[in-house]
Amino acid sequence: METKKKIKDLYRSLLPVYQTEVLNELLAAHELDGVLLDQAKDVVKGKRPKKTCPVCSSTNVYKRGKQNGSQTYQCNDCKKNYRDTTGTALYNIQKKEKWQSYLDLMERGTPIKVIAAKLGISIQTSFDWRHKVLSSLEQFIPDNLANTVECDELEFSISNKGDRNLERKPRKRASDFKRNKDKGVVSTVQVVAAVERNTGHKIFKVVESKRLTKEQISKVLDGKIEDGATLITDKHPSYKAYAKSNEKIKHKRLLAKDHVDKKDKTIHLQKVNNVHSQVRDFIRPFNGVSSKYLQNYLNWYAYKEKVNNSKTTLKMWFVAILMSENAYGIYRLFKQNDMIIRT
Repeated sequence: METKKKIKDLYRSLLPVYQTEVLNELLAAHELDGVLLDQAKDVVKGKRPKKTCPVCSSTNVYKRGKQNGSQTYQCNDCKKNYRDTTGTALYNIQKKEKWQSYLDLMERGTPIKVIAAKLGISIQTSFDWRHKVLSSLEQFIPDNLANTVECDELEFSISNKGDRNLERKPRKRASDFKRNKDKGVVSTVQVVAAVERNTGHKIFKVVESKRLTKEQISKVLDGKIEDGATLITDKHPSYKAYAKSNEKIKHKRLLAKDHVDKKDKTIHLQKVNNVHSQVRDFIRPFNGVSSKYLQNYLNWYAYKEKVNNSKTTLKMWFVAILMSENAYGIYRLFKQNDMIIRT
């Protein structure tokens, strides 16, 4: 304890510029030890002793030593070799020692360009890492919602941020947007948000649409609402049509402008509307999010609630990354523009 006090006193005696240098050097040394990543690997190992084959999904695999700190495997069925990072956001990453600092800065909401400058990486790398991480969060969408579920849609204008081949005239500012101005041209995306009232569990899905249809709502909610649950929506006809074809779900509706049903105060959309407000506040600091990446940011918002106020936030991020075996594939689809909006 005395040594610790002496170190603190020495640190306080330094000029601020040297304090920063010392902190950066200590953090770099800590990262090189790979402490958090190793701890996360131990957690994953406890949940999943062996990683299944990413090619044939076989569990008949065996360990074949380590390479650059990663466990390698061989599949007895298809004879393919792979690593514990194969398919994850960490696959093919050259600078894993910087990820602890990267995740810390990302968690703080630090802009991509600032992170790049702080860590000595390119802006493109900083951008790619963010979306590799966010592609890992698909697994945290709840399997289903029960009891009382509020559902409503949130609308955003379609954003082609970063696209150099626009098929329309560029907008100088967001206020230039006009909803579905041209006939037959979709200019909005709808975020269908379903919130379980008691637990706060959430499901978000992005749908490219002028106006939601029963089929689109079905894509989002089918298999996600437990039998016997009460679904509360506004009087949008597509919700009525969806509920009619799902007779095991109780459906209650109210006029959107009323906010609370005049006859039954338990029928309202206050929870989901509050979530809509929080989502907008969360998205706003990013100064515009491309529509093809919007689902990633919605998953980020939902995941942040799980790790807020946790003393092991960064380790939880690493665990999430290592447990997601299809993140790299999702990320590659984005890069190839094969998937404009996920539904």
